[in-house]
Amino acid sequence: MPKSLAKLLNKLNRIFKLRPGQVEVYIVDDAFMKKNVLAFPAPKNFPRPDLSKGVKPLGEIYLNPGSEKMLIHGFLHLLGYDHQKKSDRITMEKKEKQLWQQIKSSL
Repeated sequence: MPKSLAKLLNKLNRIFKLRPGQVEVYIVDDAFMKKNVLAFPAPKNFPRPDLSKGVKPLGEIYLNPGSEKMLIHGFLHLLGYDHQKKSDRITMEKKEKQLWQQIKSSL
């Protein structure tokens, strides 16, 4: 994982008080997926013996190279944000901008 992406993920983890391993990020190319980002929430009760007891995984984010800024978008999907309705999209975009402003100065 590129250092800038790891740094961004660490900042998001701190903002949302998450532990390492709760969100996993994979960089994949067009042969794997044709989108910039996909996020898959972790199934309930999915066994993760590598995480400390009581720590629940949020899920996985898959990014195409060059789409690192979409990490925030995928991260928000794992937290339950979506863009099914226009109002949902507006809320999610506002949160993305807020997080980016909070994080970008320290990257």
